[in-house]
Amino acid sequence: MKTASWTFPFRRARRPMAPAAMVLASFFAAAGADAGELRATVRNVKPQQGKLWVALYESAGAYAADCRFAGQIVDPSGPEVAVMFTGLAPGRYGLAAFQDLNGDSTFGKTMLGLPTEPYGFSRDAKAGLFGPPAFDALAVTVDGAAVAATTITLTD
Repeated sequence: MKTASWTFPFRRARRPMAPAAMVLASFFAAAGADAGELRATVRNVKPQQGKLWVALYESAGAYAADCRFAGQIVDPSGPEVAVMFTGLAPGRYGLAAFQDLNGDSTFGKTMLGLPTEPYGFSRDAKAGLFGPPAFDALAVTVDGAAVAATTITLTD
């Protein structure tokens, strides 16, 4: 049974990957013949009011366990920001994003667990009353042959 506590699938990774290892992993993944690309356009961003955090999840299990595959932190200069993830194996991926308006590097919530900062999901999936959308609602298929594209519209 779901509780009224609103959780967001974007906490710090349990085992952070060293920057050099991330670069090497991206390089070797991109070298594969089936390497795909996922581009997301994040809309409704408040320019110069806080960094935009975007997390990439490689499966429903990883999304449910909040174990992100990759992430980007962007300093937005306009109301629309493009982010790109390259070197992806064919499969289904999901994106979750939030804008850190207060600069504390965490997704802000009230004592009841309700969001206090703008957030959004790939395919413009909407959060439910008691939490984030299911992975199937935000999953984007990357097949390696073409660039997969999605939009994320942040809440007000």
